[in-house]
Amino acid sequence: MNAVTIGSLLAGVALLAGLALNYLFVPKRASPSLNTSVKQGMLKIGGHARPYLAVIPHDLPPNAPLLLVFHGSMQTGPGIRLASGYAFDQLAVQHGFIVVYPDAYKGAWNDCRTAAQFPSQREKIDDVGLVQALIAHFEASHQIDRSRVYAAGYSNGGQMVFRLAAEAAGEFAGLAAIAATQPTDDNTSCAAPSQPIPMLLIGGTRDPIVPYGGGMISLFGLQPRGTARSFVDTARYYAQLNGQTEPPLDSGQPPVGVLRFAQKDRRPVVAYTIQGGGHVVPGPASAFPGLMGRIERSLDAPAVIWTFFSGLQTTSVSRSEK
Repeated sequence: MNAVTIGSLLAGVALLAGLALNYLFVPKRASPSLNTSVKQGMLKIGGHARPYLAVIPHDLPPNAPLLLVFHGSMQTGPGIRLASGYAFDQLAVQHGFIVVYPDAYKGAWNDCRTAAQFPSQREKIDDVGLVQALIAHFEASHQIDRSRVYAAGYSNGGQMVFRLAAEAAGEFAGLAAIAATQPTDDNTSCAAPSQPIPMLLIGGTRDPIVPYGGGMISLFGLQPRGTARSFVDTARYYAQLNGQTEPPLDSGQPPVGVLRFAQKDRRPVVAYTIQGGGHVVPGPASAFPGLMGRIERSLDAPAVIWTFFSGLQTTSVSRSEK
């Protein structure tokens, strides 16, 4: 093998290594200096220690809202905090609420999909109980406003949001799911949700894991996790749950389309479609590996989610009223 051939091979290897790094690399961002306390805590649920991270503004107002943010599979609470560019932290300071990032059991939430088969599902981990315990904890420790408790989730965390819609909707004033679509009826272990709940959805048309048009969810063709509805059908599913009977308003400008089910006296459903978007949290500071697809920087998903939540009429009741 001559020097030219060896040089070409080395150049090819270097190119492939560079491409691999580009697809796998996630830029690190330092945590911003904010007027908050960042506290690590733990609750024991069903014999399991469940860690969480809470970001609490120093000047938190009385009766503040609470936002729970659920990470995707193979992530952690701190991981989704970084991946979303610490945007929820900054919103917490700007608008005066607590944001909590809990950790799933062994890397994944016990969502409703029968085909997923995470350890949390096989071991029947009580993630709904964890959520209720977290709400009760912050109600006791910080006197949060129980009528303004919200949850947002990404990927497997979005599937956890769908489980909460089915089994604990009364705990929340609003929910949001990113890069997640409703499981089909033959791929769910949960009863259908029965209580109206405001829902915001964000999905990309080129999501490599969750097909925008519906079908089999999988990790790039591996580890199939069962079928799910299309993104638009998921929006219609929750609109029907909420008693929305009028056609949605179609707005937005490319590359972001918006469907709004906003019939008066009905809980709203809003769905943001990212043309060419991947399996990511859109945002100007979001950080995901390239293999997850394109990040739309013009849509600040955390800000859109909080605007949706803060614009809702609070309908939840206190625990004493249930």
